Amino acid sequence: MSEKSVYEKLGEKIMVPGSVRIPKLFAMLVDEKEAGMLLALPATAGELAAKVGITTEEAAKKLAEFYHKGLAFKSVKPDGVRYRMDRDIVQFHDATILWAEAPKAYFELWQEFMETEWPAYAKIVESAIPKPFTRIIPVEQSLDAKNQILSFESARELIDTAKVICVTKCTCRLIAGKCDKPVEVCLQIGKAADYNIDRGTGRRITKDEALKILKDSEEAGLMHVTMNRSDDMHFICNCCGCCCIAMPVMIQYGTRMTDPSRYLAKIDADTCEACGACVDRCWFSAISMDEKKNAAVINADKCMGCGVCQVVCPSGALTLVESRPREFIPAA
Repeated sequence: MSEKSVYEKLGEKIMVPGSVRIPKLFAMLVDEKEAGMLLALPATAGELAAKVGITTEEAAKKLAEFYHKGLAFKSVKPDGVRYRMDRDIVQFHDATILWAEAPKAYFELWQEFMETEWPAYAKIVESAIPKPFTRIIPVEQSLDAKNQILSFESARELIDTAKVICVTKCTCRLIAGKCDKPVEVCLQIGKAADYNIDRGTGRRITKDEALKILKDSEEAGLMHVTMNRSDDMHFICNCCGCCCIAMPVMIQYGTRMTDPSRYLAKIDADTCEACGACVDRCWFSAISMDEKKNAAVINADKCMGCGVCQVVCPSGALTLVESRPREFIPAA
């Protein structure tokens, strides 16, 4: 058996062993010597210098380049600034695609990976974790007045309590480009905002600007998605069903990469105008027209509780009702 290349070893470090295209993506970002430096992480500049036989100044320069390209994250520790590699394919995807100097060919190779290799790897991820890393949070105007939304499932509450917010481009739509939905709509909060502002990959915005992005995203039919936990949120993505790293594999293959919200759509047949706007809006084909009732009906097994259907309902017949307990959302 031939020895694995440094690029194949990098693929293993982000938990994508055996990929054909991930090593090629790494090769577009670093040469073999630099790849060896990445494999030597985590390290401070001094530690990296000692490991690979270069000066501390040279190591610091390389680490700064890796950080700029999205290949490494940094944190301040008692022994200095420490760098680590991206932990998984999602971090590698999101961080490197936002690299300002990324060539068009890099995006094209990523999209080739998403279309040919990602569905199988997504199945592996699904089977390896007890709950998806992310969760849909509902459009709040769609909620039934009887429901009390929790702070960690309210996009507006997350914005209101954030100390710093920035907006980044949607990495999924940047590479896929399958729709005309807005691109600069991914909201980063707290540490994630600090990171993107520092890298120059995000634009700092006010809370009012963030709320407008939420509103515009809802009107565009995008779904709010955040971390699947009840504390320490770092982002609110505004996702489509065609370009997203998670949604298409759910829709096409049933791979659960994102949890639904705690809510389900409900239709009042008496006030439904049977216009079909909600049917066209639903990414998950969870709504259909019942000719006998002359009204739209919900398939509860398919509904993800995002609420984007309600935004276009002219009669207000659509609402979201609570269907899952608070414990559905992991504590941490």
